[in-house]
Amino acid sequence: MARPVLAGNPWLQRLVFRLAFKFARTCPPWLARLLTHFVLSTFIWLLDGRGRKTVRRNLTHFVPGRCPEALARMTWRSYAAFCRYVYDNLRMDLLTADEVGDQQVTLVDPWGVFRHAPLSGPAIIAIVHCNWELTAAVLHRRGLTAGLEGLVLSSGDRHIDALYERVRNAVQARSLWLGHAPLAALKALKAGKVLLVAADRDYSRSGHVITFAGEPMAIPRGPAALAVQTGAPIIPVLLARDAPSHFMLIVAKPIHALPGLSKNQQVDRLTKTLVQTMERFIAAAPSQWIAFHNAWRTQETPAHALEIPPLGKAAKDPVRPAPCDVEKQAVPK
Repeated sequence: MARPVLAGNPWLQRLVFRLAFKFARTCPPWLARLLTHFVLSTFIWLLDGRGRKTVRRNLTHFVPGRCPEALARMTWRSYAAFCRYVYDNLRMDLLTADEVGDQQVTLVDPWGVFRHAPLSGPAIIAIVHCNWELTAAVLHRRGLTAGLEGLVLSSGDRHIDALYERVRNAVQARSLWLGHAPLAALKALKAGKVLLVAADRDYSRSGHVITFAGEPMAIPRGPAALAVQTGAPIIPVLLARDAPSHFMLIVAKPIHALPGLSKNQQVDRLTKTLVQTMERFIAAAPSQWIAFHNAWRTQETPAHALEIPPLGKAAKDPVRPAPCDVEKQAVPK
């Protein structure tokens, strides 16, 4: 969201990020959470009229359109979640084991993925675009992973990238910049590493157009292609805040490549299965999905986008929750 506004002024962009970094590391957590959740988020929300419309349009895929009040609240909460996660991400190396212990983070792992922690590779942890740095920190502090290789998009400023890399390295996370990501990710998996990727965001603009929440969206084929090439399982994970100081860490069923099919068929099948899980993750906590761009805009939409079976009873509206108080629903346990 900040990149288009500040991209034309690198000096100002760098200054804003340095001030945010200093604020996150010096302000008392209770005060910072109050300021980011209410003051800063409301300020940005008021100024960003164009962005509000985009966020609202994205959320209509998950929030009932017949509930305008709920949709408006969820739109504002997206700004609050964004500001809060920026604060959390910039101080993730300062998180202690107590801050992410059993009382603060509830692990929901019905498939026993982390039964024998730390997770051994090769493996691909797939998340929705919201808080990958904080997810990496929680996994590390809880001893669930011994190290992560994360596919990340450069900020466009080497000083800002270096600042982020410093805090990532402190929680045993290393950046694989998207310009070199395909080869670097393949090497990491073949070396037995654990990869962390945002599976719902196509930064390369060369993704596979597939039906996502009822409309065609470009989805990266990278996670599925890497899984087919290396045999690594794709493990969908969602870290969602369900209280001011409490998270749910939800681990979905691992997705494996299916031998016997062609590589293209395997990639298509894995991508469709992963998309279904990502839809459910976002529907569980819509306001925590960071999407300040037109998520469903594609440069080219083929006549026959891949179809996904409905997730609910209504095929026309497969993932939208029925009740109007959707924002009051707890993250499923």
